[in-house]
Amino acid sequence: MFERSDRYVGIGFVVLGIICFISATQWKMSFGSDPAGPAAIPKILSGGLIVLGLILAIGGFLTKTKSAEKIATRQEIVLTIIMTGICVAYIILLPIIGYVIATPLLIAAILFTVGTRKWTTLVFVSLGATLVLFILFYSLLRVNLPLGFMKNMLKFVPRL
Repeated sequence: MFERSDRYVGIGFVVLGIICFISATQWKMSFGSDPAGPAAIPKILSGGLIVLGLILAIGGFLTKTKSAEKIATRQEIVLTIIMTGICVAYIILLPIIGYVIATPLLIAAILFTVGTRKWTTLVFVSLGATLVLFILFYSLLRVNLPLGFMKNMLKFVPRL
């Protein structure tokens, strides 16, 4: 059931869970929020990540057999690095150019990376998904999305 390589993945999840838990404890509670505060769900999820990481790590340490398979192929590693780079670029660009421009670029870049080459699919899926998500989060759920330099241009968008 467990492999020896699971010990490293488990330890990584435990460390990630601890970092997320510590980060969540530093969130400030606003005056009108529920008694549990904004950090309740992230704390629960990070606690679950820690527990599952411990199970995976302990199982990896208790197993005696070595895994015969490689964890990932060279192509999968390259794809992971490219996707990570795309996400880092999105995080950097989001406050500068805003959600409305950065998100379709993110979606198109991910679609292109996984093999979509038809430009009409890239354009319509990325713009359509961004429009639906923008209306859902900005207008209906009233989430303050980073609008970047377009803040003044998007004042007309109603918030329901």
